[in-house]
Amino acid sequence: MFSHTIPRKLLEQFAYDDPRTKSKRLWQYQKGLPPWWKASPGRATAWDGHFADPVNAAKEEQIELRLKQEFEDPVNEFIEMIGYRTFFLDSRRIYLLTGYVRMLFTRSVARQGASAVNAKTKMDAFRALLKDDEKLTELAARYTMDMISRGYRLGRMVTKQEVIEATEKTIAQHSGPDEAQRDFIQALETMMTFPDETMLNGQWGIMTTDAAHPFVIGDAPVVTFERTERNTLYWGQGFARPNVEVFLPVSPTTCLHILPRVERTRQPRPPAPAEVNMGQAACATKYCFANIKSQEIDVVLQPEFGKMRMGITGFNTHHIDHNQTLFDILMGRRPRAA
Repeated sequence: MFSHTIPRKLLEQFAYDDPRTKSKRLWQYQKGLPPWWKASPGRATAWDGHFADPVNAAKEEQIELRLKQEFEDPVNEFIEMIGYRTFFLDSRRIYLLTGYVRMLFTRSVARQGASAVNAKTKMDAFRALLKDDEKLTELAARYTMDMISRGYRLGRMVTKQEVIEATEKTIAQHSGPDEAQRDFIQALETMMTFPDETMLNGQWGIMTTDAAHPFVIGDAPVVTFERTERNTLYWGQGFARPNVEVFLPVSPTTCLHILPRVERTRQPRPPAPAEVNMGQAACATKYCFANIKSQEIDVVLQPEFGKMRMGITGFNTHHIDHNQTLFDILMGRRPRAA
């Protein structure tokens, strides 16, 4: 089945009424190509098998339904009003938008692609463990104590060889061609279960622009950045990173600007409309969409397309010692702060 990464209602906010097709259409912007007028809000970000679970054929439809009922429908009730003078971001709406923003980020093709990096990183940590005799010995002792505390009557210690065999079994179980998709589905379901507290308790604002200089929306529309003191923007910063800012265009003239509750060493300022569009292109997997054809917009987008690759040049975990983190988890300890 075709699964949607951006809800149709949100894409329709950026659509225009086309007299030729007598339907809503989007202007589609893409690297190296002129804008195309015929993208459909219903199919522009629909991908075959995107939410497919390799071990549960029914899961894809279940996920699509949960996303609609739990995250899309409640926000759809007021999304058209965001930006009106009478609209107020009360606590209920912020709670609903927090889940909506998080799921828009997690369900994207860009996030799905990052799962391949995540899966490889996990297995690399297990393979590194196999080469560390000291850690293997400590784990054997830990597992022995755990079994004794649970009431097992052991006549001997758990051996290092048994730890090696268990580790090799784990690697074999999680090294198949479907592992990245399994990682993606697991992350998606995990993120459905609880709100992002740093975003929920952050500062929420609404930016506006005029109709002649509209916001665009990319196929990975939740964009994060850090602005340096020299006014350089770094895209793809983690939601809990110091000074991180988040934005999501919700119409051609309206954009949410969120300051998660994190450490801040600089006074933030909302990005300009052109910077919003730059971020949408930089983080897009392939496309940006708008309600108009504009040479001015295309000039802004073209050099930015593909600058941020999730898991590689943005939202990466290069700063984390994954080998030590895995060892801490296996030892039953809280992983060390990154």
